[in-house]
Amino acid sequence: MIKTALIGAGGIAGTHLAFLKSRKDVELAGICDTNYLKAEERVRSFGGRAYKDIGQMLDSEKPQAVWVCTPPRVRYVPLLACAERNIPVFCEKPAEAGLQEAESLNRKLAEKKAKVQVGYVFRCIPAVQKLKEQMQDDKIHLVQSLYSCNLSLTDEVSAPRFNKSVTGGLLVEQATHNFDLLRYLFGEVSSVSGLASNPVHKKEGNYSIEEVISLSLKFESGMIASHCHSWAGDSWRNVITIIGEKRLYRLSLFDRILTVEAGDQKKEIVDPPDSAYDYEDGIFLDMVVCGDWKNNPSTYEDAIKTLKLSLEADKTVSI
Repeated sequence: MIKTALIGAGGIAGTHLAFLKSRKDVELAGICDTNYLKAEERVRSFGGRAYKDIGQMLDSEKPQAVWVCTPPRVRYVPLLACAERNIPVFCEKPAEAGLQEAESLNRKLAEKKAKVQVGYVFRCIPAVQKLKEQMQDDKIHLVQSLYSCNLSLTDEVSAPRFNKSVTGGLLVEQATHNFDLLRYLFGEVSSVSGLASNPVHKKEGNYSIEEVISLSLKFESGMIASHCHSWAGDSWRNVITIIGEKRLYRLSLFDRILTVEAGDQKKEIVDPPDSAYDYEDGIFLDMVVCGDWKNNPSTYEDAIKTLKLSLEADKTVSI
């Protein structure tokens, strides 16, 4: 039985807690949140004991693995507390809110030889692995990435999600997934530039996000890509189109469907209906059990590179 605990009982925590509850080889020992009532609420649904203090939970329960689902600006204390006790951590993305903070934390994690997997979920889904296989004999020169939703059309403008200082905005909070996947598939980006506008609500007060963004990215390999992001779209979509010399590949990330076209031939590869998050959580637990971390999908150090790209992209479009 693997003894586990979770820090940060907010929205995304429920997804990971559902996975832990589904595993017969896992015991959820504790859930910690500064909002003790929220921790208690999660405990009623998923089990374990509620805590408000991280150190107290870690010392009392002595978990073998911990999930950190705190907001990006609250990574330092929980990650370091686990590292000091040699407890492996699954940390939600992004690595941190700021680059300096992330780099400082990374140095301390490296000193303690901490084992951390950052939750860039797309790296772990079968459709992406199939895509890598399909592209092995192809040359890619151009990629188009699109992420859209309708939040600016449907939510109250006072919602915290529209306050960029809280969430990081469209690129740091959402597009970071796409940036990370592009890095994973095609290597590092050498330059990025972009444009943004606010066609629905102008920026004022706590409404500080850009609503519509278009980016151009150049990779060190010479490949170029675009990323378009909108909170004024008709619905939730996340599609990456890859143009190769031999084939065209279309990856629908929310549906987890890979379409491969070669001339007039087309084939579709559909992921199993399991939760996409189950794959990254499963990989983490496997590494905890076997002790072999060489195939860690996303180390903390690597996640910093995605954070840096996300922040650089955001800097070019801030208006």
